[in-house]
Amino acid sequence: MAELLPDDFDFAAYARDTEARVKVRPASSFADLLAAKFLPKEPGARQPKMISTKLGQRLEFRPGEVTAWAGYNGHRKSMFTGQVALDLCFQRERVLICSFEMSPADTLARMARQCFAVEKPALVTLERFNAWTDGRLWMFDHMGRIKPAQLLAVLRYFAEELKGTQVVVDSMMMVCASEEHLDEQKQFVTDLVRSAQEFGLHIHLVTHCRKPQSGDESKPPTKYELRGSAAISDQCHNVVTVWANKPKQQEMSQANMAKSGEADALVTVEKQRNGQWEGRIRLWFDEPSLRFVNEAGPAEPYVLGAE
Repeated sequence: MAELLPDDFDFAAYARDTEARVKVRPASSFADLLAAKFLPKEPGARQPKMISTKLGQRLEFRPGEVTAWAGYNGHRKSMFTGQVALDLCFQRERVLICSFEMSPADTLARMARQCFAVEKPALVTLERFNAWTDGRLWMFDHMGRIKPAQLLAVLRYFAEELKGTQVVVDSMMMVCASEEHLDEQKQFVTDLVRSAQEFGLHIHLVTHCRKPQSGDESKPPTKYELRGSAAISDQCHNVVTVWANKPKQQEMSQANMAKSGEADALVTVEKQRNGQWEGRIRLWFDEPSLRFVNEAGPAEPYVLGAE
């Protein structure tokens, strides 16, 4: 007769012990993974990146990592990450956008403008866009606040059931109720990093920077000015700040002329744990398409089906 476990058996302790036994391994068991770090990349091998700007030459969106996209309010972080998502779709990544401040229709309208590089795409063009996004792009239809546990469940569903690879979470302030709740933020970022690693996702987390006490946003923020817990910059694998050149915009509106040679935006890789480059790139902004471009001038449309 099978032996029954007593009612007071400590399953939790057993689970903890089992996890420790499984995860504490001799260094030599990682021999193949270690060797792979030094092997030349196979022809055509790549990691997902931003292909529409020169940021792609410096930062890759590797599975199992979290990238924090930070900036002041109104400095086009969401617009920039929308372009990143479009680039990832073009590389046949399976992308989920969780935008809690914009409706799916508004998000898609902006991405369609970025895709076709026009202010008002024709209906037939939108039909092509809709067909092209199938198997590449998903939207989480939820606006307003969401509990961390619910969002983590969505990430797991996307990874396991839909074989997702990239997720945009916009923004952290809609997940963690207050920047004063530092413990909640720290736990959420910890869980986000663990989810990325467990499910092989790359998670793009949009977060905010503290407004300078002087109110002067004329200088780009750094990773030390992220609003809330230091765990955001400490635990995320990559930290990228997006800064819009508001002084230039103001002078252009007043004088109705552009300041030649001065960029519209600065994008700074403040931290890249598993990459070699950190630094700043200068970009320009094309208003009709809502696209960031490498040089001043109109954006070129994506050629759907050419990937």
